[in-house]
Order: sequence, then structure tokens, then C-alpha cells
Amino acid sequence: MELKISKVDGRGSSSSEYVIISVLKDCNLKNFMICDKTFNSDGTPSNKHRHVYFFPSCEVKQGEVVWLNTCPGTNGKNETSGGKRAHEFYWGLNSSVWNDGGDRAHLIKIAAIDTLDIPPIA
Repeated sequence: MELKISKVDGRGSSSSEYVIISVLKDCNLKNFMICDKTFNSDGTPSNKHRHVYFFPSCEVKQGEVVWLNTCPGTNGKNETSGGKRAHEFYWGLNSSVWNDGGDRAHLIKIAAIDTLDIPPIA
């Protein structure tokens, strides 16, 4: 895959929580989403994804990083302390995502999407 989750840090606080994703190959982020996974009380997966973030269209290059902040903010570009280009995104949540033991972050490459617009209930 073109991207790889490198780190989840600041866990438990939406204002300081973030995910760092390394760009392994040139790609467009619009083909990716990240989500967490919850578990039942016995530790088995519940198949309930509570938080999902779809990345907007953004061309990224090998060696750059993607920084996804949990909190609200304005998307932009910066540089890391090592001089790499960093694409910074904000999930817009006021509560943390990675706040339980055993949390898992899933970075998913979307191969195809079938969409149906549902009309309002009359």
C-alpha cells in the first residue's frame, strides 16, 4: 500500500491526539480512509466502526507525511522538524478516538465506491 500508519500519539485528549501516516509511494489521499475498531466486553471484535475519516483529494509524494489531528482545525501544509513536507488534516471531533486499551487504527485503501442518495422520509 502507498501509505503506512507510523504513530498514534496524544491518546485520550481530542486537542492533542493525532495520527502520523508515512507516504511510501506517490498517491492521492482521496482513495483512503482511517477508522477505529471497537471490541465486545469479551475482547472479540464488534464489527462496529465508531469513527471514520475520509481523506480529501490531495496529491502526496513519497517521503512526505500526513498528520491527522482528532480536533477541529484548518487543513494545511507544514514541514516536519526533519524538513519533510507534512500535509495536516483535522477530523473535527471534540472527543478522542484512541481512548481505550486495545484500540486499533485501520488505514483502508478504497478500491471502489458505490453511492446511493437516499431521499428524505416523506
